[in-house]
Amino acid sequence: MARIYPDIDTIRTLHQPPTEGELLLLERLKSFLSDDYEVYFQPLINGDNPDIVVMKKQGGIIIFEVKDWDLNNYYIDENTNWYLKQNDNQIKSPLSQVKTYKDNFIDLHIENLLDYKTKNKYYNALINCVVYFHKATDNKIKNFIQSGFAPDENKNYYTFLKYITLLGNDTLNKDNIDQLLNRTRLDKPSYLFDESLYLKFKRYLLPPYHKLEEGKEIIYSKEQNELIKSDVGLRRKIKGIAGCGKTLVLAKRAVNAHKRTNDNILILTFNLSLKNYIHDRINDVRENYYWNYFYITNYHQFFKTQANNHNLEIKSLAPFSNINFFESVKHNIKPYKAVFIDEVQDYQTSWLEIITKYFTNPDTEFVVFGDEKQNIYNRPLDNNKEPIIKTVLGNWNKSLNTSRRFTSNIGRLAMKFQKTFFSKKYTVDDVLILANPEIDFLQQTIQYYYSPEYISPQIFLNRYSSIVQQYNIHPSDVGILSARVDYIREFDSLIRQNLKEKTETTFESEEYYKELKKEKAGNILVKTLDKIRRNKKFHFWFKTGTTKLSTVHSFKGWEVQSLFYIIENDSTDDSEFTTEEIVYTGITRARINLFIINIGNTKYHEFFKNNIENS
Repeated sequence: MARIYPDIDTIRTLHQPPTEGELLLLERLKSFLSDDYEVYFQPLINGDNPDIVVMKKQGGIIIFEVKDWDLNNYYIDENTNWYLKQNDNQIKSPLSQVKTYKDNFIDLHIENLLDYKTKNKYYNALINCVVYFHKATDNKIKNFIQSGFAPDENKNYYTFLKYITLLGNDTLNKDNIDQLLNRTRLDKPSYLFDESLYLKFKRYLLPPYHKLEEGKEIIYSKEQNELIKSDVGLRRKIKGIAGCGKTLVLAKRAVNAHKRTNDNILILTFNLSLKNYIHDRINDVRENYYWNYFYITNYHQFFKTQANNHNLEIKSLAPFSNINFFESVKHNIKPYKAVFIDEVQDYQTSWLEIITKYFTNPDTEFVVFGDEKQNIYNRPLDNNKEPIIKTVLGNWNKSLNTSRRFTSNIGRLAMKFQKTFFSKKYTVDDVLILANPEIDFLQQTIQYYYSPEYISPQIFLNRYSSIVQQYNIHPSDVGILSARVDYIREFDSLIRQNLKEKTETTFESEEYYKELKKEKAGNILVKTLDKIRRNKKFHFWFKTGTTKLSTVHSFKGWEVQSLFYIIENDSTDDSEFTTEEIVYTGITRARINLFIINIGNTKYHEFFKNNIENS
């Protein structure tokens, strides 16, 4: 018999019990499959919530979507869109829903799987999709889905259907399940689905337990101790400067919220790569907990997964700001008992209204963290020059005004930058830069290099190599940032080829970019690059022992021992991309050493020349 996670007795007693169709499918799978197969019921995978996932070691994956629907209540229009007859509301088809779960496994969840599939198309066949309609026969399903669509006139539609197995209540038997295993090749060994890939899937399907001894002994300040307390229904806005420990507070408070509620905790960012930094900070907390209780993601990915889980279609950017988007399924949404939002200054007010309206209730603990000086997306501010948070009333808590991130010289430079560039735009912080024994005894420097003309990445590489050798900086302690990808993508290639060092990036390699440009153009190229970059950000981790390269946007919230920050000239562009907020965010990522390379940007030249000694 197959191994079921959790066991069926536990599944029957869940807060949200299985439907009749889900329970029958689970029982049949348990009976029909051997103990080589693992069956997971409603695993929560970075927000994706497929009904049932079957996995076989050295075999592959099958995702089952189960619908206890009466198909008489639905119809499909001439464009293959699904609708509910009662009110003509468009819904996402179960076929597209299960396909999205598969795509997210490849494009996001499983590290390196997108790269594997790009190089070898057969990796795509390791994950298979099945939709089981519990209240329909096989003939009823085929007539409903294919009626009115001639194969010769709807080739794309039939190609789509070819890769999704449909099961009815009269075909849920051992012979058909055996045929499914044979057709998907799960009954045969696969050299592609090796031990490494199997364990990556296993980690998401059955998240590990975090033991108390895995955490660190963290000494919280008086102000932090007050802010890490979790309480029912409490709503709070917490402001803090770069390096003050906002994420440290968020992580401990999130764990405390889980201990208080014994329930799922939602943690949202804007920057997708920041989710891994938050994960590391939660990992530092000395408590016992299961990782599956912490859902950490960015707003757009959260929105997409929730829409897919509830069969809602997204065909443009408009739904992300539509405060009534989830209205038709609001009674099916379980509110979170605690929601935390980091870098809230990046959020549009409508996003916060959507989260509050559909994913919280009066008992939800709702806490947001922000710093308007890092308002790199230029969101509107209120009359007090602070982020607009309509759903959390009251004043901002500003007690986190002490920075321990960087050495005092970097701190002083950041405060001078505020006074020079932000005095008319924001309220300048009254900040205390505390001595940090952990970093202050180390060799430290701030250096500024200015070139009025363009300098190639190859020329910059020579200077970079000289600096890291002079200061004996290990690659794992280096971050290289810029406002745009192009320059640092080429520089990344030079580090790997000339210095023979591995790197970690939030973007595609220069070599792959050149290949893509030969094959794709226009909107197709943009969409492909977006998919690759989302995947790279999703798996961007700090403790890799390699040099990190990123845009400032994707590195916001992170910190690094030694930072090389490249400021490019944007005077010939249609719009300014190197804003004051970008520059401030960039320089405050450094902890010990800061090297600023200004390539012809005159706007900031005088400031850095006058405030950094080596200039």
